Amino acid sequence: SPANRGYKGGFATALMLKDLKLAQAAAQSVGATTPLGAEAAQLYALFAANGQSHTDFSGIIQLLRGVIR
Repeated sequence: SPANRGYKGGFATALMLKDLKLAQAAAQSVGATTPLGAEAAQLYALFAANGQSHTDFSGIIQLLRGVIR
């Protein structure tokens, strides 16, 4: 599992953030609101900004647990 490898490898946070941004843009283009998607995008942007862009996307649990600020 990614946790057993220090959240290295796997599907990178940068890729997850890219996909979330694409989903938000698609939702906006049809006038849909996606509050949970918007919150997820903000959290992944914060995680990436803290030097975690190449970390497996599941590593965000560290941010949510307060291990990474």
